[in-house]
Amino acid sequence: MEPGNGDEDKKNRFREAFERGQQGHIGSYEVWLSDHGFQAEQASRNRLTEYFRNYPEKAVNHEDALDEVGEYAGFVTQQQDVYHTPVIGPSGIGKTQLLHTVISFLTGLSEDIDTKFIDATDLGKKADKGFLLDEFAHGLTELETPIVCIDDCGLDKRIETSLTELRQAVDSGLFVTTWTPERWGINRGRIQDALPPSKEIYLDAFPRKDTDKTLRIIFEVLSENEFTLPSDTMERIHELSEGIPRLIHILALESLQEAFRKELDPGDVAATNSAADRLHLADASTRVQNLSESKLTVLKQILQLPNDRGVQPGTLVEELHRDKSTISYHLRELSDRGFVERDREGRRAFYRVTETLEPFIQRRINQEAEFDG
Repeated sequence: MEPGNGDEDKKNRFREAFERGQQGHIGSYEVWLSDHGFQAEQASRNRLTEYFRNYPEKAVNHEDALDEVGEYAGFVTQQQDVYHTPVIGPSGIGKTQLLHTVISFLTGLSEDIDTKFIDATDLGKKADKGFLLDEFAHGLTELETPIVCIDDCGLDKRIETSLTELRQAVDSGLFVTTWTPERWGINRGRIQDALPPSKEIYLDAFPRKDTDKTLRIIFEVLSENEFTLPSDTMERIHELSEGIPRLIHILALESLQEAFRKELDPGDVAATNSAADRLHLADASTRVQNLSESKLTVLKQILQLPNDRGVQPGTLVEELHRDKSTISYHLRELSDRGFVERDREGRRAFYRVTETLEPFIQRRINQEAEFDG
């Protein structure tokens, strides 16, 4: 049997693929990035986060909040007393970056300024002797007037105890703590005696000009100043992210991924729209505002429980005093609509709020709390 045209086509296609491989052009995202002038090793959330923490002067920060912390830090070096400035804002608003910027800038001012940073979730971890909290507190006793930054305080199940012990370790100093609004709401009264707030600092989303600046810096890092994102794509990323820094970062990176998958040019707004659909960010605010009160209650409970891993349905049944079938129904509906994600471990299921929608849900919860108040 003589080979047909189709057989020759297969051979030709394979030969072309082989030749592309010889030239270094393979179906790889990393190669695609390099072909378009990007540094593939920088194109990840971890690497971008690391870059901005190492070079905080490059990051677009919440300048007013930074000034307020700076004033308290300067004041406490002249006053023998303890002060506490909680920094409050939704997930991804830039609280952790703010703390790293504070530490970096203070260290640059003077070697005599003692600074400490710790994630609150680490305080309960076992150490050689007792818990890490004990070691950290002991370290503070050896410092004269430390500036202590504690991140994600709402995730520490014993935060009242932790802050009490840390407060007792210093005679003077400044504690800068970070909280999401719903966890600050349930913990504010509990820590009033342990470490009363001197001033609460609230972080807001970026205006358009700061979103644009953030995107310019991101693509300067990714392409060594060789690529400029089109203005219509910048505008679309601001609309979708609503100025929340983490979402700006995610959309910038995921838009590149979508451009690769769909064979579009980098910066094509169609890639950003495709990324938004996959990330559940299309019409996010409207969809969150349209949630029923019962579903919002389930989401609020998941957010309030300090567990990075997620929450089991049985816990929600106990906390919300609802029957199992009702909770299962709401979780299934929320999962189908992209509001929660489910992880399985054997027969156990854990639910957590979808990362990209978390700040929008937190904002609605906070708005309703202010209205009820």
